[in-house]
Amino acid sequence: MRAQVTKKTGWVRGALGVCSAATLFTVAGCATLPTSTEPHVLHAFEGRPDPQLDMEPTPDAEPDLLLREFFAASANPSGQYEAARRYLTGPMGQAWEPHEETLILDTFELTSRPMTDQSKRSYVVEGRIVGRLSPGGVFRPDNQLYEATMELAQEDGQWRIAGLPNDVVVDRIELRNHYEPRNVYFYDSTDQGLTPDRRWVYAGAASKEDALLNLLVGGPSSVIAPAVSTAVADDVAYTGSTDGVYRFTGLADAEEKTRARFAAQVVWTLAAAGVPGPYPVTLNGVPVVGETTELSTDQFRDLNPIKQLEGGPALYTLSDGRVSSVDTVSEEAEPEVEPVESLNKLGSVSSVDIGDEGNFAAVINVSDDEQALVAGDVDGTNKEVQRAGSFTRPSLEPDHNAAWAVADGKGVIRAERSTATGEVSVNSVQVELPENVDGEITYLRLSGSGSRVAMIVDGHLIIGVVERRDNGQRAVVNTAKYAEVELDGSAVSVDWQPDGSLLVGTSSNQRPVVRVEQDGSSLTALPSGNVGGPVVAVGATAEMMYITDSKVLMHMPLPTKDSLNWREVPGQQGVRAAPVVPRP
Repeated sequence: MRAQVTKKTGWVRGALGVCSAATLFTVAGCATLPTSTEPHVLHAFEGRPDPQLDMEPTPDAEPDLLLREFFAASANPSGQYEAARRYLTGPMGQAWEPHEETLILDTFELTSRPMTDQSKRSYVVEGRIVGRLSPGGVFRPDNQLYEATMELAQEDGQWRIAGLPNDVVVDRIELRNHYEPRNVYFYDSTDQGLTPDRRWVYAGAASKEDALLNLLVGGPSSVIAPAVSTAVADDVAYTGSTDGVYRFTGLADAEEKTRARFAAQVVWTLAAAGVPGPYPVTLNGVPVVGETTELSTDQFRDLNPIKQLEGGPALYTLSDGRVSSVDTVSEEAEPEVEPVESLNKLGSVSSVDIGDEGNFAAVINVSDDEQALVAGDVDGTNKEVQRAGSFTRPSLEPDHNAAWAVADGKGVIRAERSTATGEVSVNSVQVELPENVDGEITYLRLSGSGSRVAMIVDGHLIIGVVERRDNGQRAVVNTAKYAEVELDGSAVSVDWQPDGSLLVGTSSNQRPVVRVEQDGSSLTALPSGNVGGPVVAVGATAEMMYITDSKVLMHMPLPTKDSLNWREVPGQQGVRAAPVVPRP
């Protein structure tokens, strides 16, 4: 019975507050909540029945088949794993104390062990752990070998499990079949935008809305907690829905803007899960804001987690040290491609990040062995920030008022321009890399909310959380390797997609372009029939993905289900340019 784990405004303008129609979001106030929550069960979104709820051992099943059924039943956490306990002997069913954490395996193998007693069987279970699912549905990637011994015995003429470790083991297929990933939303460190906290909830028993709202009042997961805040105070409780009304208590003495911030979290959490609005919500028996209980996303549209471009070109491109703007990307009409002279006159541009209102941070080639980081506005002034032997492509924060880059492969810096004086301050960012990772950082990209950061270190995809410390400094914490086995050190380029997933370019011929989920729970290979690796640059909007392979700049619309091949970007045919998607 043993188990073994082997191992916006920008650089020039002042910051804008995020305002709803009721202009309630210009001031921030929040409380920190406990990060541990009880597991939640959730109705299947399409209302489909889950056969695991009534799953019983197959009569006269052979021991190995019974074990496989047991692992399938272990995907049901209801009733303290009541379904899985049906596969245990009576005494073992009473004694089994499953861990709160669920081990997610890619697959597992069963190997029988010789036994002299024919009324007993013993099997070694082996597999690779790809992640761990914690209470509250938090997935954390992992990459370790798993080994456990399972003992079976006859009980009433049927094989049952008589000895096993207290692990809960589920393979990745069962996770996808019986759990749903959904986002719970908390505020970013500026309190001006919402950050997704991805959770896995079991599609089984209670209502979808109740599960999500209980997770919301339970607070952010420990993974994302350093980067976010919430309007949910310690005294807030969700008391359930009655007659279609979502009822909360707490925040009795809160100002209206705090109540409105809380309402926005509720609305966007429900909307992102596909719950149709409007949303009747009460707090202490009265409307949260205004005089009506019904809330809608229109009231909080400025906090839409999927940010939209507010203006400017649809795309910029960088080729041979020069930046161009592309006014639209359409197969119906040839777009207008114009050089961005304010950037090009700076010199040979090595890389650049541009906001939708024209703020930019660019790396300029000064000489063969020196580069300069320059920041400014494409229609205004610019300023040299720092020089180094090399810089990674800079990455703007959500308000476009600061940019991150890596100097000489190791030192992560954050350059911020004062809105009052225009002076630029440069500070080092402490990065806590995962164990046994100590190479050069060749790529760094901030997420749309600025709460997460994606890095490529020696071909490995590393994701971390941005912590804003009391002295205003930033640090990258809670880092983890994503898709370690699938990528196998082949990652070359990365960027965040608006839905929170990652678009990754690789040097692999088999999977040159992949999508990785924001929590690292899965990797999906994208169409690659006409892609010639390595894919050195990537970018994405809500409607389009862009890549640069060994030949040209190409694009593919989203969703990809009807797309077989990538196509060259109109107006850039035959040009090997890097895509620069404007940051909303």
